[in-house]
Amino acid sequence: MSRYLFFALLCLYLISCSKKDRDNSEWMDIKSAESLWETNTVRLRTMLKSLNYQHPGLDQVHAYLVDKDTLSALESLIGYYGNIDRSWVITTMEKQPFEDVLRMANAIAADSMYFEMKFSSIPSTPYQGWKWNYTGPEADDEFGYTLNGHRYVLALLAAREETQSVKYSEVFDRLIRDWIIHHPLPEATDSIYLVLNSVNNLDYRDIGEVEWRTIQAGQRLGDTWPQAFYVFQNDKEFSEAARLLMLCSIYEQAEYLRKYHKRGHNWTTMEMNGLALAGLAFPEFREADDWADYALEVMSEEINRQVYPDGVQTEISTKTQWVALQRFESLAENFYKAGSKLPKPYQKRLEEMYNYLAFCMRPDGHQPLNSDADREDLRERVVAAATKFGRPDWVWVATNGQWGEMPEKGLSITFPWAGIHIMRSGWEADAGWTFFDNGPYGTGHQHRDKLHLSIAAFGKDLLVDGGRYTHQDYFSFDPTVWRGYFRSSFSHNVILVDGKGQRGGSTRASSPLIADHDYVHRPGFDYAYGVFSDGFEEVDGTVVHSRSVLYVHDQLWIVLDQIKTDKPRELQVLWHYAPGCEVMMDGMEALSVNDVGANLRIMPVGTLGWNTEIVSGQEAPIKQGWYSGTYGVREPNPTVIYSTPISGSVTFAWVIVAANGAVPPVSVEFLEKWGLFSASISEGDRYRYDITMPYEKDVSKVWVSSR
Repeated sequence: MSRYLFFALLCLYLISCSKKDRDNSEWMDIKSAESLWETNTVRLRTMLKSLNYQHPGLDQVHAYLVDKDTLSALESLIGYYGNIDRSWVITTMEKQPFEDVLRMANAIAADSMYFEMKFSSIPSTPYQGWKWNYTGPEADDEFGYTLNGHRYVLALLAAREETQSVKYSEVFDRLIRDWIIHHPLPEATDSIYLVLNSVNNLDYRDIGEVEWRTIQAGQRLGDTWPQAFYVFQNDKEFSEAARLLMLCSIYEQAEYLRKYHKRGHNWTTMEMNGLALAGLAFPEFREADDWADYALEVMSEEINRQVYPDGVQTEISTKTQWVALQRFESLAENFYKAGSKLPKPYQKRLEEMYNYLAFCMRPDGHQPLNSDADREDLRERVVAAATKFGRPDWVWVATNGQWGEMPEKGLSITFPWAGIHIMRSGWEADAGWTFFDNGPYGTGHQHRDKLHLSIAAFGKDLLVDGGRYTHQDYFSFDPTVWRGYFRSSFSHNVILVDGKGQRGGSTRASSPLIADHDYVHRPGFDYAYGVFSDGFEEVDGTVVHSRSVLYVHDQLWIVLDQIKTDKPRELQVLWHYAPGCEVMMDGMEALSVNDVGANLRIMPVGTLGWNTEIVSGQEAPIKQGWYSGTYGVREPNPTVIYSTPISGSVTFAWVIVAANGAVPPVSVEFLEKWGLFSASISEGDRYRYDITMPYEKDVSKVWVSSR
């Protein structure tokens, strides 16, 4: 048998082993402890054996077991939980993710789930439960992950509190019994263990798994299940069977996470947050202390493994930064509420992670779209953290200088390990803001976007990153499919070589950028230099792209590009304007001409002749001219493409000017003296700048003067 045939048969086997609906039409009648004992004897016995009967209050449960009266032991255990005060667990419940809680809760009651800004009905199975492996109307695995992560259950908890209606308890009871009865721990022959044991580098997507991923187990145990268990304790609609089933499954999932979890990944934070809360919230389990202690040990390692000394998480995605930080912080708060504190170095690392969120923000409070990220507002999170950590400078950034204290370090900042440069002209809402990426590829959720540049000015995004849009075709960089386009160089302000985008590079930084060597921040201007040398997809030979960015505050940007190549090439330089910008060509200059608000002019400088086109909303032969600020939502954005053939290594530059209103013509006199790039840039009598930039990395030769 050839290895190719073997692999094909293996794939068929894996597909055949994927989850199938389990027909158990009697599950809806299983509500009492007695009926559960009759149908789930093995699971209940396993759970009872896992309890620590030395724990105060469990003596009567143990006495019944000694007398071989298991049913009475189960009922006694139910009574025990109904009489203890563990309200601190309820306080770990996160803020509701939904604005209209009642609408969301009623939709769940009607067998629908809200996903990416729309409701979708969940199909029923032959046994009248939810089809838990459903991936939504668009066949998007993310739908299935959300369905099995159970975060929407928070809406039921909030609706119960707001209305005092027990119908939401009934809905929760039905859903939780459905899920647990039909989701025992996967059997040893289940294909999921090929993924968990890293057989042939298989991924969950290869086997169609959406129900038992470890990240969803962490979400269930960390975000909703313990909180719901204690919220509904006083409701008789929360059946005996549901309570016991939750205890069974919490034990199963905790042991599952204890054995199978990732390391060096943002998943780890969610997995260990769930494992820790299971141990802290249910100390009656014999392994509870081990779960909590082990989770703390792993998270203490991970907060140093996953977070660079500059506070940026190694995936270098601002969204992932928040996901990881949220779980690192949640674990700390849960230990504190349970009566334990964490080491000060751990708390310091949390502060450093928040520091990145505070200082990377656009003037309007939204985060960058680097790697897999959405355009989310960070201000509420940062202000809340500022109170906790005593950082009035974060308040200043988040409120555009209305409150707090002005940061001592100045307007602009570089995160040297992440290679992220944030350049600002001021703290006001209409200040200029620049994001320049000169960092490593990232350890996850990567986009091929090194040397990308984003610009906002006068209260508006002008040059943008494309965002992420979808996780379908998750690993793709093919610009003919949506996922591939948004991850690839094609949706970023970078350079394509011979029609191809960047390859992936080193996932982690081995050393930080050095101030006054790789970058400088001075009163009135910022400068940074970066190099991409990892090659381009399917492009033979050597191509190295270096890019320098000089930002003269509130006036203009100069981008100096150099291509070093061993043979003739075709270049395409991409400039993605924000959606809503009306863009035209004024000769070789690209210009947005919106009647209201900010506009941007891009002027090529040098001796190259360019062909230009503006593309917006193109779907074939490749995707181009698309933007996604919110997952699952895309819209056209005008993209200016400058193309030219080159016979060998070349250098060229761009002068970029923004204005609040029409951008007037700007005069650029290009010079080359002393082996440096020099230019005089003027706008009538309003200003003139004489600028010098080195071709190689030598910040001592950066010079800006005005007259």
